[in-house]
Amino acid sequence: FSLKTRKMLLKYTAFGPSFAVHWTQESKVGSFLKRRATVQTELNAATDPRKMQELSQELSNIEEHVVRSNFWLGTLQSTLVRLQKGENFLGQSDAAMEILANASKLMEVQFEGETGFGIAVTQSFYVEVAQALQERSVNRKVPMWVEDDDSGGSADHLLSRKGLLLRPLPPGLERDSAVLRFRFLGRLMGQGLREGFIVPLPLAEEFFALVLN
Repeated sequence: FSLKTRKMLLKYTAFGPSFAVHWTQESKVGSFLKRRATVQTELNAATDPRKMQELSQELSNIEEHVVRSNFWLGTLQSTLVRLQKGENFLGQSDAAMEILANASKLMEVQFEGETGFGIAVTQSFYVEVAQALQERSVNRKVPMWVEDDDSGGSADHLLSRKGLLLRPLPPGLERDSAVLRFRFLGRLMGQGLREGFIVPLPLAEEFFALVLN
């Protein structure tokens, strides 16, 4: 099967009926939903009465078109997750993934001290987590990856040409901590997959070979 067909099969069968309906709606009226979000943002920022009237009318027309569509059943509920960047960022993210693991809801992220939220901020959350998991200091506390050969120690993040390699560990506390961290990573990737976000973690091909057994 082609990659496109496999992606469709994953979207429509792997994440339950709620997300199957969600992705079906996205494929049919997704362009109108994106335009609605853009118009709503412009309307919130508009100050000119004439411009506000035009945007309000366009928003009304879009909503009417979406509601009348034969493919529209309603939106998924969203959970707003507020996180604070810093030393406990991964711990907070882990707790959020544990709460959302069995919930058929979309996730929206907002960072403490920042006003923005939405698709762009949620994608930046996945980027922040991916970068944190590649930090040398984080990897030394919870050894997930094989250390690279940066003898100079100038880089704060692991630099691996072939991608991140799973670090073999003997039974013990370090291994138990790594297992919990990988469980978090699995939940994170599952959440990203079912909502259409990218987790930019440069994993080696050998990692996927181990996952696929």
